[in-house]
Amino acid sequence: MNRIMVVVVAVAAVACSAHAQPSPTGFFANGDVKLSYEFTKPVGRGPFPGVVIGHGSGLAKKEDCRYLSASFLRRGYATLCYDKRGVGQSTGTYTDVGTGNSEKMFPLLASDMVAGMKFLAAHPDIDKKHIGLAGSSQAGWIIPIAAATAEPKPAFMIMLSGPTCPVGEEIYWSRFAEGTTMPAAEVYDKLDQYTGPHGFDPAPTLRSLNVRGLWLLGLDDRSIPIRDTIRILDGLIKDGKPYRHVDFPGADHSLRGANIWRAIDEFLR
Repeated sequence: MNRIMVVVVAVAAVACSAHAQPSPTGFFANGDVKLSYEFTKPVGRGPFPGVVIGHGSGLAKKEDCRYLSASFLRRGYATLCYDKRGVGQSTGTYTDVGTGNSEKMFPLLASDMVAGMKFLAAHPDIDKKHIGLAGSSQAGWIIPIAAATAEPKPAFMIMLSGPTCPVGEEIYWSRFAEGTTMPAAEVYDKLDQYTGPHGFDPAPTLRSLNVRGLWLLGLDDRSIPIRDTIRILDGLIKDGKPYRHVDFPGADHSLRGANIWRAIDEFLR
């Protein structure tokens, strides 16, 4: 999977936006770890709905989420971005995630998101009953865990290019697909024969949840196996889970050129 999902968007500095008040920074705690945050709220008086924005893989910093934060702000949402633990100004230890440690690391990273939800909920300008979770790529594994463990539950989940397959299958897929010209059909043939370690599997968490969720998926994504991601989601939707996915032909993992905000606006209404 891409180390950090790259989205080409021209965004002015959030603090200077006409839609946002100046962005306070500081730290919120998750146990002994202090996470460096940027909190931005719309101009005007609250309470505002809020969204905690999670990370893709790699050394993600709070500045990396501004492409999402700016658009949520224009829609009247306060946003919380933060440096991943052990990255930037956050304390703790950064650890890369693979099949061997994913069942340990994803719940730990999800607990940071939950701490962010609690931080937002304690703010006097935030509507405590309307705090959601959003993020791209690796956040697609982390957000459902955070939603399952948070009390109260988040109002929604939005995943951009978020996988629903086990970690090992995604890593195996991207080994042959990402950065190559191998036809997708051939890569899927290899994936169908995969017998290696699976690591974290999000399916049990997704089956247990009743938080409405939106997945935005590029059908030409060569970082995650879209065929399997859609198949798993369609099965969960058929079983009555409050999920939906919007698929963008021709879009890759970055969703560059896809009108994702039309889908998000419809989902949030």
